[in-house]
Amino acid sequence: MSEKIDYGKFEKEMELNKEELKGFLKKMLEKVDNGRIVCQFKEREIYVDFVEPVKIVVNYSGSSEKEDLIVTFKFKGKVLPDVPPFQ
Repeated sequence: MSEKIDYGKFEKEMELNKEELKGFLKKMLEKVDNGRIVCQFKEREIYVDFVEPVKIVVNYSGSSEKEDLIVTFKFKGKVLPDVPPFQ
């Protein structure tokens, strides 16, 4: 039986303007193309007219048994009128 290796925890919070946000997302997509990140989305689209800066919070906790990566985007703004109703 192998011993559990604890990789530790990491948290970072950033506030990005539109150009910085585009760069961050492009880097994430490159990693997805390399098979390193898996993103899951529900069958839902939400349209938000956001105001800069956009806050991004990255939380990671990992071990050889389980790894968790949570990326949270917090947008300030209003829901646009063409948003379909929740099902």
